[in-house]
Amino acid sequence: MVAATEVGRQAGGWAAAIDRVIAVHLEHPDEGEQGRRLPEPVFQAMRKEGLFRLWVPKEYGGSEIELAPFMEAVERFAKQDAALAWTFAILAAGPLMTAYLPADGALEIFASGPNVPIPGAVATKGRLVPAVGGYRASGRWPLGSGSHYGEWISATGMIFDGDAPRMGPHGGPDIIAFFVRQEERQLIDTWDSMGLRGTGSVDFAIEDVFVPETRMFPLFSTPSQVAAPLYKAGPLALFSLAIAAVMPGVARHAIDAFVEMAMEKTPTLSQTGLAVRPTIHAGVARAEALLGSSRAYLYEVAQEITDCLANEPMITDELEAKRRLACVNVATACTKAVDSVFELAGATPVYSGHELERCLRDIRTARQHLLMSPVWWEKTGQYYFGRGLGMP
Repeated sequence: MVAATEVGRQAGGWAAAIDRVIAVHLEHPDEGEQGRRLPEPVFQAMRKEGLFRLWVPKEYGGSEIELAPFMEAVERFAKQDAALAWTFAILAAGPLMTAYLPADGALEIFASGPNVPIPGAVATKGRLVPAVGGYRASGRWPLGSGSHYGEWISATGMIFDGDAPRMGPHGGPDIIAFFVRQEERQLIDTWDSMGLRGTGSVDFAIEDVFVPETRMFPLFSTPSQVAAPLYKAGPLALFSLAIAAVMPGVARHAIDAFVEMAMEKTPTLSQTGLAVRPTIHAGVARAEALLGSSRAYLYEVAQEITDCLANEPMITDELEAKRRLACVNVATACTKAVDSVFELAGATPVYSGHELERCLRDIRTARQHLLMSPVWWEKTGQYYFGRGLGMP
């Protein structure tokens, strides 16, 4: 188990760097919404601070910080802006995928140093056809958050032998993760969204691009190729926890913004300000409880995973069930918290650009991601009846 002081040191060591990036973001408050992507100066500030090496394995020169401190970094950004946090989570979590590559492939990706942002997409939209020394890849992927940035991009697909996908040892087709250079992909501007507008989550496509075997691996069956216990959690678990940490940050932002607004607001035709109304007090208390309890469970499970992997080769099924529940629970509870304070605010936040309006749009959009989908209630609940851990 990592001592609390060490976790605090890891998180605190990056807090000042994150605050410096936030200061740059404050200089471009609406640029992300209007440009529908992370502002270039903010991306460059993240790179300057070395934030893209947080989850790069130490073997390749990275910082390899632990799970909870990484989540705290995401949450710290989310308290400022959800799209900022989401893009950071994707770009800085992407390099963890290199922990499952052969060393030659990872070293190629980090040839210019470990501070490498790696966007990507999880949808299995790629087609891989065998070629000498590797495969030729084609496909189009939606929701490529942060895809405007970085030198590499990751994607997933299936190997095809003729018209049929190749079957893996488990009886179904293997899902293959692979990396291509940014200049080998085409961006397609599809990102006209309700929320998270500043994430640049466009489609990207590649056409008949050669991928060597050193830059690919079966996503769900490849063990970590590096020494750190962190990566034994697997890509799905780590990505899920990283983006789930956006949710309590947005809820914190929304509650604080509502309280600040309520301190100044007296509704139309009323002689009583919002801040003195018992209904408002109770509503904020409920929102705080939703946020606090779901956040505590999320970080409790993250610590349990860290403790487990210090001694075990992988997450147990029981702990994986808790991980899924923690992610869907924090998404559900924090969305409800934001909904509730928005409702309490009356007509004030219905105008575009209001802090609560932005929080509502952003958290509702984030909630739609597969890794936080309500489907996990069902697919995890069946585990408690001896029916295994289902997939959506």
